[in-house]
Formats: sequence, C-alpha cells, structure tokens
Amino acid sequence: MPETPGGWFELLLIFILVSYPIVGGLGFLVSSFYYRVLSERRDRPRPLEHGEPFVTILIPAHNEEASIEGTIRYLVGTLNYPPDRYEIMVVDDASTDRTAEILVALQEEFDNLRTVTIVNNRGKAHGLNCALAYAKGDFLLCNDADTKPNPDAIWQYLSYFEREGGHNLGAVTGNMLAANRTTLTAEAQQNELNSIIGLIKRGQLAYGALFAFSGANTMYRRQAVLDIGGWHAEQPTEDIAIAWDMQTAGWRATFAPHIRFFLDVPEQLRSLVKQRHRWSAGGVRVLASKGPKLLKHPLRNFRMMPVVADYTISVVWSLIYWITLAIFLLTQGFFAVSGDWERFWHTWYMAGIFVSLQMVIGLAQLTLASLYNDRGRTLKYVAFGPLYLLGYWMVNTWTVAWELIPSLAKTWSQRDGGTWKSPERSSSLQQPHETPGGTS
Repeated sequence: MPETPGGWFELLLIFILVSYPIVGGLGFLVSSFYYRVLSERRDRPRPLEHGEPFVTILIPAHNEEASIEGTIRYLVGTLNYPPDRYEIMVVDDASTDRTAEILVALQEEFDNLRTVTIVNNRGKAHGLNCALAYAKGDFLLCNDADTKPNPDAIWQYLSYFEREGGHNLGAVTGNMLAANRTTLTAEAQQNELNSIIGLIKRGQLAYGALFAFSGANTMYRRQAVLDIGGWHAEQPTEDIAIAWDMQTAGWRATFAPHIRFFLDVPEQLRSLVKQRHRWSAGGVRVLASKGPKLLKHPLRNFRMMPVVADYTISVVWSLIYWITLAIFLLTQGFFAVSGDWERFWHTWYMAGIFVSLQMVIGLAQLTLASLYNDRGRTLKYVAFGPLYLLGYWMVNTWTVAWELIPSLAKTWSQRDGGTWKSPERSSSLQQPHETPGGTS
C-alpha cells in the first residue's frame, strides 16, 4: 500500500483510468436491466383518456433549406393527431440561404404553420425563448429541422403527462435513431443512437435523473419551461442545460424508449468531430456553471448527484487518458531504444488486457441495448461495434480534453456560447417525400 500522499494520488489516478470505463459500463448494464424489468412495460405510451391538449411544435432553423420543407410536410401530413389541435412554429434564426423563401411558400399552403424571424444569429436557445412568447400550446414539442418523429409521437408523449404523477412531469424525451446510413461513419453511429444512448438513458432513469434531453425531439410542459426561465441562451448545448435546470427545480423528466424519432446524423468524420466538439464544450460548461451549486446542497439535489459524479469522472478520465497515452508512447519508445524488450512487451500485454475488457463491456452494452430496443433486429450493427468502441471513444475523449480549458475559461468569463451554425445535411435526405428510416 502507498505510504505517501503522492503514492495514494498515483494509485487513485490508476484506479480511475483502469476502472471507470469498465465499472461505469457494468453500472449502466445493471441499472438499465433494473429499469427494463421493473418499469419499462408499465411506462409504455397509452391512448389519451382526457382529450387532446393543444401542442406547439417548435422548429429552430438556421440555414436549413436542405431539410426544412421535407420536415414540415412530414409533420403536417403524417402525425396521428387532430390537425386543429397542434401548430407548427418555425424559428428562422438569421438564415442566409433559401430557408425564409421556403417558409413563405409553405405558409401559403398550410394554415397551422407560423414563423418567427430573428435578425441576428443568437443560437437555438434564444430562438426557442422568442418562440415561447408566441406559442399557443400548453405543451411544446421541440423538433429539429432535420428530425421526423414516428406518426403517433404527439399523443404518445402526452400520455406520460396525463398519468398518475404526471402533474410533476416537466419533460419527456424520445428514442433517437439515424435516418441516414449511407456511409461507414453514419452506420457506426447507429450503435450510439439506437443502443448506447438508449441504454444509458434507461440506466439513468433507474437512479432518478437524466443527464440530457434530446435537443432533436423532446416534449416539454410549457409551465415547467417558464418556471425555470426558459432555455439558457449562453449555453452551447441547450438540451443539457435545460435538463439540469428543470430537474434541479423539482420537475421530473423521463425517457420514453418506445417513442422513436429519426434524425440526420453526420456522414463524414470531420462533421462528426465538429459535432462532438460542440457537445463536449456544452457538457463542460454545464458542469462548471451548474455543478458547484448542486454540490452545495447534495441532499436536496440527491437525484442529480449521480449525474454530476458520472460526468465529472468522465471528464477527468478523458484528460488522464490522453496524458497517460502520451506517457505510454514515450516510455515504449524508451524501452525499444534501450533494448528493454521484456518491459516493452509486458506493457503492451497489460494495455491489451485493458482494451479487451473495455471491448467486452462495450459489446455487451450494444447487444443488450439492441435486444431492449427492437428485440435484436439491429444486432447487425454490432458488426460496427469495434469501429465505434475504438474510434468513437477516441473522438469523444479527445474533444472533451480539447474543450476542457477553453470551456472553463468561457464559463468563468461568462462569455456567450449560444450562437450556432447548422451542420452539413445528408444529401440522401433532402427530398420532401422522404420518410423516417430512409424509405419513400
């Protein structure tokens, strides 16, 4: 056992580095199984029993000429909800392409389509706050411009709000799947969307709080959004920020795995890396700006404590991972130059054990989540598991480590991080007649 503080600190770093991905993965396997067995069946959506509340579908848009028309036509023509009981409100956030022109033409065609135009680009959260002042619905379905929910999504979401205890429910977030699977990068993301995210959210429900809502498709109780002051425009990831704010304020949130929506995922590695930089920056900023306040009252915020602890450790682990990887490569080079082949191969052997354990846990997550989501019909995507587990983990940890210091600096200086630039859209999803899953 270590005899000095430095020795104990070194042992702690080694424990975090080696155990976090393995112990954390096992934790999500156990907690998601707990939710699956005890709660998931009774949490299925049910037919509405108390009428159809009016719903406002909010669509934030910035340079979305490639996808906005197809999304609106889908929402108008496909949703199984009375047409006079919902409206579609598009927030055109200073678009410089043909988005505004397309919206004008669509408004002449559809009576329940309204638009809010913002002159200066202030970001998604600011746009949603502006639309909130004009929305008629008591419930708000936030739907990205490239996202199409399953036809029954509105009444399925609402069924959670009308059940016992639903008056305390502030948000319900659905289960996301990739609509485009045209490249190896997009195919591999199916593991993350259909499996990893779904499994982790099931696990988070088992201990009471969600790390993030889906920015692409989540239904909110309007009163809950007003209660917390709306979306925070200074945050680059409004879906993480509002999840922390709402649950901290006492509102409950839930994940509805049986409500599906399909979104456009990055098809090229550069687009994926750019997306993950934004996600990482947003996560760190939320942790830095909201975590200390939660830690001041851990008992009052006990449901959020596992979320804070898990993300804090993941950030620390990402940083330590790259530091130790650099040390590993340097020492291996030294062993090779000095001819110390015994230590050289022993180190590679230990690293191989570590990676193998991670792979086993990761593949177990992929397999179990596929069985949860669709009884194994998407098990074919497990073939991309090694690519996801080795490649995407590297991308995710790198972006967290890279964005850590800049994000902390922006938090402390209170710099605005909410402005946005729309990602590249898949060319395979730019036809108005396209339906979820990529079929016509």
